[in-house]
Parts: sequence; C-alpha cells; structure tokens
Amino acid sequence: MKRIKIGFACLLLCLLSFNSQALAIDLYGFGSYWEKGDVDGTWGAGVGVSLPIIIQHLRLDARAHFFEDSDYGTGTITVIPFDLGAQIHFVPNETFDPYIMAGLSYNYMDGDNIDIDSKFGGYLGGGVDIELGSPLFKLFGELFYRYSDIDIDDIEIDELDASGLTGNIGLKFHF
Repeated sequence: MKRIKIGFACLLLCLLSFNSQALAIDLYGFGSYWEKGDVDGTWGAGVGVSLPIIIQHLRLDARAHFFEDSDYGTGTITVIPFDLGAQIHFVPNETFDPYIMAGLSYNYMDGDNIDIDSKFGGYLGGGVDIELGSPLFKLFGELFYRYSDIDIDDIEIDELDASGLTGNIGLKFHF
C-alpha cells in the first residue's frame, strides 16, 4: 500500500511540473475490460487525468485501472495497472478527435494462494473523444494492447502471459 501511495504522489508531482500555454486538463472515469492471455479476462473501472505538453496535440496521460480479480487454478490474482503515457491528438478541440497513445505501466499484482511479483509493462493503442454538445464534457472510447507478464514463484510455472486487448469507454470533464 505504501508503494501505491508513493506512486500516486510521484505521478501528481510529474503532472504538476509540466506547463502549457493552453493548459486544458481532462479528468475522466471509465469502464474497462481486459482480455488477458493465460488468465481469465476481467471487467473493471478506472480514473485518469491528462494535460497538454508544449502543444495541444501532445498530452501527458496518467491513469489507474481497478479490475476484478482473475481466476487462476485454485486461487485468484489481483492486477492493478498504474499507467503513465502520452497521447497524440490529431484534431484537438474538435467535436470528433481521434488519437493514438503509448506508455508504461506499473502492474501491482497479488495472489491469494500463490506468490506473485509486481512488474512493469507497457501499452499501445488508440481512441477517440466525442464532444457532447458542450466543450466541457466528452465521451471517449479506447482500444489498446497491454503488454504484461505475471511472475509466479511456483515449482511448475514461473511466468504467465497477461498481455491482451483492453477496451475503455467513459466520460471526460475538460476544463
């Protein structure tokens, strides 16, 4: 838990250290589904924040996903990704704004019957923002591939593939 608090503090300091002439912060919440390779896919939710870096087309993005536990063998595995990445928006401040994104993840992992180590991973994908009548609210959808392995301290298995497609849909508050 202490690592998670330190991670959030570092992300907040990182976000606050960037400055832009047109500072337009997005705060957002979303529903999510992660289809993992060797482990059952799970539903979840998340929160995030993004802000422009130097120009409006480039945004720094930080988010946290909270997924349901995945079943594996006789137990469950908890994976909570904390993402930090960049988004390149093709037509910012328009009604329909497609973008691509990439970044790094710190995947907090815990198992109830097995010993699991937390790891770093990454993601690559794209999405679209759709303005909802007012420039303050946007609907968004994303599809990206998450690269992640699960290290298990077990005699028979030492690594599981948790890489797979993740889809998010949610609402952004743009101010």
